[in-house]
Amino acid sequence: MNPIHGMNEKRKLVITTALKLFSAKGSAATSMQEIAELCGMSKGSLYLMFKSKEELEASTLEYCVYILMDEMSQIEHESSLTSRERLHKQIEVLLTHVAELKEFLRVQLRSMMMDDEQQRKEHCTPQQRDIEIRTLHWFKSKLEDLYGSEIEPYTIDLILLTHGLFLSYVKIWFTEMPSLTVNKMATHLLQMMDYAAQGCLQHRPEPLISLDQWPAWIAEPQPDAAMLRHPVHILKQMQDIASSDLPSGQSKNDVLETIAILRQEIMEFMPRRAIILGMMRNLEGITILEPMHSELQHIMDTMYNRFIQADSSNT
Repeated sequence: MNPIHGMNEKRKLVITTALKLFSAKGSAATSMQEIAELCGMSKGSLYLMFKSKEELEASTLEYCVYILMDEMSQIEHESSLTSRERLHKQIEVLLTHVAELKEFLRVQLRSMMMDDEQQRKEHCTPQQRDIEIRTLHWFKSKLEDLYGSEIEPYTIDLILLTHGLFLSYVKIWFTEMPSLTVNKMATHLLQMMDYAAQGCLQHRPEPLISLDQWPAWIAEPQPDAAMLRHPVHILKQMQDIASSDLPSGQSKNDVLETIAILRQEIMEFMPRRAIILGMMRNLEGITILEPMHSELQHIMDTMYNRFIQADSSNT
């Protein structure tokens, strides 16, 4: 499960309220007092949760990233799509999120571009670093799905190209050509990737930057739940197996109802921990579901241990 699902409700309320204000008018025009009032708390209570507006902005940006990762993960497991269709849909989702958050992201991007490398390293949290590492591994996997393993030496070159094109699309979309559609930009970006990848494979130039020169490639992603299989897909598999393999009767009905309740709760904006844990206990001891139950339990345990306990200090 995505870590944001386990965030305590007060913290999530503050972040989502801040996100709406930052996205509507930018962070500079939004005060902590305004955020506190809309959340129904005192300014002092807000500062106990976030020591500064800069810390709240960083948490809000991280929240946006995890929301995006959640959607990307669900698309990743849509078996009816080809690799190319899947990536096209993921690019569309990314562009849509950027459009919705443009005022907030405009400030964040400007800040990142103005910071020098040392400042960026100092401000980079372990979670942000981990996301950077995971993104590199994810993109490498996408390139190999599309162009085969021979494209590996050009991974960083194609990342730089794609990153530059994406930012350029966004800039002209926001400032010069608002009539550009998400579908058209996603299609064009994939076409440019095709031309570049095919040129590299045909002419075999020396890569500008090899993988072993890129720090994020050498580092290993942390073993948390952010990029594991989405719980909804695990529950769908459990439902299919229970429907076909369990003997008819009340026990089978109870299992299917438990899976349905668990799936519904996980998809809620603020899932209730007690219900999730209760439904998980109901599914214990069912032999044919044990591998999936263990996988789901691992995701839950990782999420609660790493994020919920950390958040509880702010309640």
